[in-house]
Amino acid sequence: MTQQCTILVRYDEIGLKGKNRSMFINRLADNIRHALKGLDGIAIQKPHGRIRVDCPMEAADAAGQRLACVPGVASFSLGVAMEPDFEKMAELGVQWIEPLLNHGKHLKFCVKTKRADKRFPQTSTEVNYEVGSRILGRLHERGLEVDIDHADFTLEIEIGQEHTVVFKNRIAGLRGLPVGSSGEVLGLISGGIDSPVALFRIMKRGCRVHGIFFDNQPYMGRGGYDKVKRLSRQLNRYQSRARLYVVPFETIQESIRDHCRAPNRVVLYRRMMYRIAQSVAEKQGYLGLVTGESLGQVASQTLENLNAVSGLVALSVFRPLIGTDKNEIIRQAKELGTYEISIEPQPDCCSVFMPPNPTTKSKIHELEEDEARYSWQELMQSAIEKMEIIEVDELG
Repeated sequence: MTQQCTILVRYDEIGLKGKNRSMFINRLADNIRHALKGLDGIAIQKPHGRIRVDCPMEAADAAGQRLACVPGVASFSLGVAMEPDFEKMAELGVQWIEPLLNHGKHLKFCVKTKRADKRFPQTSTEVNYEVGSRILGRLHERGLEVDIDHADFTLEIEIGQEHTVVFKNRIAGLRGLPVGSSGEVLGLISGGIDSPVALFRIMKRGCRVHGIFFDNQPYMGRGGYDKVKRLSRQLNRYQSRARLYVVPFETIQESIRDHCRAPNRVVLYRRMMYRIAQSVAEKQGYLGLVTGESLGQVASQTLENLNAVSGLVALSVFRPLIGTDKNEIIRQAKELGTYEISIEPQPDCCSVFMPPNPTTKSKIHELEEDEARYSWQELMQSAIEKMEIIEVDELG
């Protein structure tokens, strides 16, 4: 018979919800079920205060790797259901701890028991002692020590009415809220470092984030297009079922370059991106826009220029990086696995479309005068009609 692994999934913020708590828990359980799709023998239950996943032992590591990418999971532990026998529980602990011991180095451990079945004759403290002393007796000479407050390894035991489960160390999850519990939004994504991090942060607040990319292949080749698809695929590990909207943008940029004042170009590009993004979002029923803008990072992200683009749209605009410094953004991009993709070199169209001295304090009446010089409504409609829609799940 195949040995089974029991994975205990914990959540924290969800547990603070009131009457809507069950909705969040059900959403998290559904997301876990989707994340583990393709693994055989998965069974999911929702005992009070946590989610339990049972799977074959050979699938445990793969399941753990996927759970680590599910927003809403605070932590999880891999364990084994067994009879509440002190010798057997200690033997399992020895099997897990022994490979961690290095010659000449001390390893601190402790045992923590939760006794849900109060009919069990020993208290939690007594179980901790009985199991812990047996493990210590076997491994003390190898450098094992007891330290309740600063343990390197914690053996957790849960004694329930139906099952007793022994767990390894807790593994930290992403925390936050389960994707889909807060609705759907549309995120402006580029091949840079910032926007993928911004989109991920909104995912952790429970939104499914779809991407919109403004493409300029005639000038940049397929480099930017392919990079954004790869970034979208990497971000999709944390949510799934996202779409990527690819909007041809070269004609709009050419018109702005040819008819508008050079210092205003960058803000005018952004204003068109916002208009198009809002139109797509409203048609799809998305409830907000997300951008990777960080205050003062580049010329287009001054207060004056942000105001000049935000005022165009009725939808909420979320800027999760607005007060974040670049080093923190880079650190998180590396954690997400997007950084190495984002820093790959690609063709640059700055010499064609970017002015030498972009304005940092745009004036809305001047922007509107510039926009009267080209047919932006017709160009916008044409770009939306030519837009490509990619199901990111299908990118693999």
